[in-house]
Amino acid sequence: MGAAFLPAPPPESPLSFGPISFLPGNKGGRYPYCHSLILSGEETWVVDPASDKHVLSRLAQAKKVTRSFLSHFHEDHLKYAYLFGQATLYVPKQEIEAFTSLEGMFALIGADTTVFQEYLRQTLVRDFHFRPFSNLVPFQPGDRFATGEIVLEVMAAPGHTPGHSCFAFPEQEIIFLADVDLTPFGPWYGDAASDLEVYADTLVALKKTRARTYLTAHVQGVFTWEEAQAGLDYFLRVLNEREELIVELLGEPHTLEALVARRPIYRRPREPAFVYDHMEGRMLKKHLDRLQRARGVGRDRGGVRQGVIRGSLPITVAQRPLAHL
Repeated sequence: MGAAFLPAPPPESPLSFGPISFLPGNKGGRYPYCHSLILSGEETWVVDPASDKHVLSRLAQAKKVTRSFLSHFHEDHLKYAYLFGQATLYVPKQEIEAFTSLEGMFALIGADTTVFQEYLRQTLVRDFHFRPFSNLVPFQPGDRFATGEIVLEVMAAPGHTPGHSCFAFPEQEIIFLADVDLTPFGPWYGDAASDLEVYADTLVALKKTRARTYLTAHVQGVFTWEEAQAGLDYFLRVLNEREELIVELLGEPHTLEALVARRPIYRRPREPAFVYDHMEGRMLKKHLDRLQRARGVGRDRGGVRQGVIRGSLPITVAQRPLAHL
């Protein structure tokens, strides 16, 4: 693996960027929380309300929050949306079914066993206060919303989920990257609806953006342009290094289950094991599918094996990133 990416600690208290406040999440913005934004204009809006229940509860009591914006459907971004029951919930159009039923969420996640569905059902309702939302407004890339000095522009950033969106605030020179979170773990694409190659294309596209400040939903949370560029380079490098490790492991035939046990993505066992093994398997399968198309990985009766690497295409960020293979 290449050099480690070492983020700075997240802010310990809210930060103000003019009318936009960055609200750090509990546990440093790590799952099951995320950092939130509070937008104060002619109206008060929130973005990804899953940071700190006490602070968000006080906000709900002190202000009439009229709109909540969710970057995508994951539970650690909607955890406290219920506190703003009077607010209209703006969500990605591609994922609207995940906000209207647990079955819709199961479909995008790829929860295809009774055990996994029951685990999610209990966890989402008990720990994340999930309920079908009725006050929904779908948004699409390019949509703009304004309140006071704030203009929120929806930016397409799919891959992590189909409708995953970043939010640009041009007046404040800020881009909220949501779960392109520039953490040491690297990109996550463990849902059935996640797309590895689309994620890589999103990273390349985001490198072409320019803002004074980049905000993310987890861990460090606040980045300069230079720091964000380094983080995006790191995310691309992780994708390619994961793939090179998988190719190395495929020097011998492996079943998918055997590859999961080697944990080239998560690197160590995590609990609950059946959930993390499911996500490891989903991400591995996306790499294997891509390798089968691009590098000639094949399958035989002994499992997955490495075939001829057609053209010996290197996977390096500098020369030929995964996004361009």
